[in-house]
Amino acid sequence: MGTATVDRVLHGRGGVAEATVGRIRRAQETIQARGSLGNPTTMSGPRITFDVILPADAGPSTESLGAAFHTAAAEWQVGVSCAFVEKMNPVALAEKLLECRAKGSPGVAFQALDHPLVRDAVSELSGTGIPALALMSDLGGSDIFAYVGTDNRAAGRTAGVLMGRFTRAAGKVAILWGGQLYRSHEEREIGFRSVVRSEYLHLEILDLVYGRDDAEDNYKQISSVLDHHDDLVGIYSVGGGIRGVVRALAERERARDIVLIGHNLTEVSQRFLLDGSIDAIIHQDMEAASSMAVRALVNQRAGLEVAPERLPVEILVKENMQGRIRP
Repeated sequence: MGTATVDRVLHGRGGVAEATVGRIRRAQETIQARGSLGNPTTMSGPRITFDVILPADAGPSTESLGAAFHTAAAEWQVGVSCAFVEKMNPVALAEKLLECRAKGSPGVAFQALDHPLVRDAVSELSGTGIPALALMSDLGGSDIFAYVGTDNRAAGRTAGVLMGRFTRAAGKVAILWGGQLYRSHEEREIGFRSVVRSEYLHLEILDLVYGRDDAEDNYKQISSVLDHHDDLVGIYSVGGGIRGVVRALAERERARDIVLIGHNLTEVSQRFLLDGSIDAIIHQDMEAASSMAVRALVNQRAGLEVAPERLPVEILVKENMQGRIRP
């Protein structure tokens, strides 16, 4: 829409579609909320600071997400305090959430683990009026006010289509995941299986391979799979630590005859994508995720409606990397 349209709405001159008027008014409310929340020029005292909780040692994609939060916070003129807790540890995550409750945090964004202790901690936050938002992995049925991330079942189905199309011969496929604590991993696995089983009958999916989102564990687990299955034709890496998979394939000189599909573009996965070690990456933009999350926290704090949003499921191959290559 043009500036003239915005001007007509702001000055009540009419002639603008109702839906457009609504969008402009909501944008105006959000801008006003920004100022009341954190703009140093309109607010005396310290600016508001939201809490962000991410898993420690979870790889470059999580590191980039943490950095992106600081950029998004600066754009919205608020602060963020990023804390990192031991990955795959629901006790540590629940304790950190309760710390946010104790200090009276204005709002929390966290990478969710689907565990009763975490759900209970979120309920404690909600009960004291502290909004909590799940990042990258949903926590449906809990007291979170929003989820920011992709539709992970759709992401898994997308990976299934790519695997079915890329594999040239019948054979077995391994699914490598970090465990059931991440609902995102479970949803990706379900989506992947549903497509492969219904549409690509030349493929047989093996039992799940558990690598704890760790490169060294992934290396050991995939090495064992390769040693026991000469007819392996594909690997779907649902979570992090893909460098361990690439290492196992390279040592056995299988990188060119086994299709490898992973998640999230990082400096590491970019290199493997460009040299052919990885065939495709299902990507979710961390900068977009952080911006959506901060906006949702700001709007929730200001009492504005928080509409559900999803990051698009992106497919990256080495041929469409122009403009996305990282330094």
